[in-house]
Amino acid sequence: MLKQSQNPYGYRNLLVFKKSEELLDECLKLTRLFPYTKTLYDLADQMNRSARSEKQNICEGWKRNMPHEYYQFLGYAVASNAELEEDCTDIWNGYYKELMGVRGIMGEYVERGEGKKGVMGERGERGVRGEKGIRRLEIEKLKFYPLDKNLPPIVQLKLRAKEVNFLLHRLQDGIAAKMRDEHALPARDRFAVARKQEQAADEWLKEETRKISPDLYKKYYENKWE
Repeated sequence: MLKQSQNPYGYRNLLVFKKSEELLDECLKLTRLFPYTKTLYDLADQMNRSARSEKQNICEGWKRNMPHEYYQFLGYAVASNAELEEDCTDIWNGYYKELMGVRGIMGEYVERGEGKKGVMGERGERGVRGEKGIRRLEIEKLKFYPLDKNLPPIVQLKLRAKEVNFLLHRLQDGIAAKMRDEHALPARDRFAVARKQEQAADEWLKEETRKISPDLYKKYYENKWE
C-alpha cells in the first residue's frame, strides 16, 4: 500500500515541516548566545539535535512507502520535540544558572557578540516579574498562537515547540484515520483509538446527565446520595 502522494518533496509544503524549519532556525539563533561552558555546550548541542531531528523525521517519514512507517517517523519527531520543549522549560525554571539574566535568552534578542547582560523577567508580560519571571504553571497556560513576540525568547521557543507538537499530532491523527479505514492500523494503536472514543463517550454521557438530571449526576459522579 503506497502513499497517495508521489511527490518526493511534497513534505516541504506541509505546514508542520515549515514550522519545524522555523523552530530549528530559532533554536540555532538562541543557542549561539549560550556562554561557553561544557555543560551549556552539551545542552546547546542536544537542543539543536532535537530541533533538527524533528524536521528530518518528517522528511524521512514522507519518503517511506508505507503509511505505518510515516506514522512511526512522525512519532520520532514528536519525541524529539518533547525533549526540546522540556529543555526550554528547564532553562526558564532556572536549572542552568549560567543562563539566568542573559539577554537574547531570558530577555530581548541581541546580536551575537554584543556581550550584553539582562535581567530575567525584565520584559515579563502580564505584570509578572522577579527572579523566575513567569512561573512554570503560567508558562504552560500560554497560547502558542498567535505567538507573543514580547515574551522572552526561551519562552517563545517553547511555544513554537508546542505548536509543532500540535501539528504533528494532527498529522498523525489523519494518517491513523486513513490506516484505520484501510485496516492497516497496528493493534496497539487500534486499542488506543478505541479507548479514546470510549472516554469521549463517557464524558458526553456525564455532561448530558449533569444537564438533564442534576440529582442523578450527584449520585453517580459525585457520590452524594441524599
